[in-house]
Amino acid sequence: MDLFEKIGEVAKNLSEKAGDSLEINRLNGEISIEKGNIQCYQRELGEYYWAKFATGEKLDDEAMLICDKIVVSQDRMRALDLQIEKIKSEREQILEERTKGKELFVQSDQPEPNLDGQPTSSVKNIFDEDLPEEKIVRPLFCYNCGGGIKEGQRFCIFCGAETK
Repeated sequence: MDLFEKIGEVAKNLSEKAGDSLEINRLNGEISIEKGNIQCYQRELGEYYWAKFATGEKLDDEAMLICDKIVVSQDRMRALDLQIEKIKSEREQILEERTKGKELFVQSDQPEPNLDGQPTSSVKNIFDEDLPEEKIVRPLFCYNCGGGIKEGQRFCIFCGAETK
C-alpha cells in the first residue's frame, strides 16, 4: 500500500467516525428532550395529585406521605421567610440608629461638651484643635448593610453596594 492510499484510508475512517459522532450526538440530544418531557409529565402528575390532596380527597398511603412531606417543607419555608424578615427588620433598625447618630455627630452645629462637661466651640475641637476641617475623619457607614466605610471609598467591602 502506498502512502496516498494510507492517507486516503485514514481520512475515510476519520470522516466515518465524525459522521457517527454527529449521529450519536443528535440521538443523545433527542434522548435529553425525552427526559425533559418525562420530567414535565411527572410534574403534571404531581400537580394533579396535589390538587386532589388540597381539596381533601383521600389518596393512597404513599401519595399521602409525599403530600405530608410537601406540607412540612412549606411550613419550614414560611418559618425561614419569617426569620429573613426579622433579620431585615433588625438590620433596618440598626442602620436607622447609626444614621441618626451619624447625622447628629456630623451635622451638629451645637457646641459639644468636652470631658469636663464644658461646651466646646465645635466637634472638631474634641479631636484636635489644630486640624483643618477637611482633615477630620468622621465615621461613615454603608447605607445598605451598615458596615464601616472609609472616606472616598466607592463601594462597601461588606456588601458591594455603591457608597453615596
